[in-house]
Amino acid sequence: MSPYVEVRLQIRLFISLLVVTLTGCAAQKPSQPAAIKPKVVIITMFERGADSGDAPGEFQFWNVRRDLTTVFPFGAHHDLHYNPDSGLLGVVTGIGTAKAAASIMALGMDPRFDLTQSYFLVAGISGFDPADASIGSAAWAEYLVDGDIGHEIDAREKPEDWRWGYIERYSQRPFQQPRRQDENGEVYRLNGALTEWAYQLTKEIRLPDDVDIAAARARYTEHPNAQRPPFVLRGDHIAASTFWHGEILNDWANAWVDYWTDGQGEFVSSAMEETGTMPNWAVSSAASPYPVEIGPRSVRAAYEVVNPRWSTPTIV
Repeated sequence: MSPYVEVRLQIRLFISLLVVTLTGCAAQKPSQPAAIKPKVVIITMFERGADSGDAPGEFQFWNVRRDLTTVFPFGAHHDLHYNPDSGLLGVVTGIGTAKAAASIMALGMDPRFDLTQSYFLVAGISGFDPADASIGSAAWAEYLVDGDIGHEIDAREKPEDWRWGYIERYSQRPFQQPRRQDENGEVYRLNGALTEWAYQLTKEIRLPDDVDIAAARARYTEHPNAQRPPFVLRGDHIAASTFWHGEILNDWANAWVDYWTDGQGEFVSSAMEETGTMPNWAVSSAASPYPVEIGPRSVRAAYEVVNPRWSTPTIV
């Protein structure tokens, strides 16, 4: 046998032994625990302090009353809280679109959780249109409209025949028709059948009320719905990062939601984070080992109502 052939045989023998050794090591590696499959993911946006034991924000009552005692360290805003018996997972995203986007993307890509069979409920406080609802009411949304994407001209410099200086991108005038159909984040439609099911299931629930809320809503003398005790309704949502108040911007929100939903949506609630939450399901799902079908539902409770007659908002 030539030295060349002998060297080749030795190399092949070494490689064979190396493969066998590595294969044996792989076989002995401990298996990863099975991914947790939450039944429902509750998405809230903020806490005033800790997740329990102090003044509550949006998440604390979920955490305490639903016994979310299993805590998972989470690199985003707050840790994740879970009840293995009920299958309820609680998330606090942080305030604002950027924090919501980062938190939801991190959750969607987290290999500890398989969310393919989970339902998603975005639950938080918001501003309400007093023409539609009262302080303490809760609205189920089917449409989500982004109130930030657009062009703006200072109201002192806008054309005289424009009511607002805020117009859609790629438009020459407000609410240009025909509306372009190649939306790029301006509007999302959630699972309408699921929204209707949730509304029918909850519409007769008697919501909490007290003397302070009653005194606040009594001032809305020109808005019958704003004077009602808290109730459950259907109504759509606009998300924007700037807090706004007053009759003129309230009318703009109604027109903006009507435009982007082709007359199918009705502006009721306003907040900030949903346009960070919603699109990131698609992004994180694409990168996740467990792709998620998009279709969460959103409920917002009235915290402050846009008041066309007051110079300051009512907050309870």
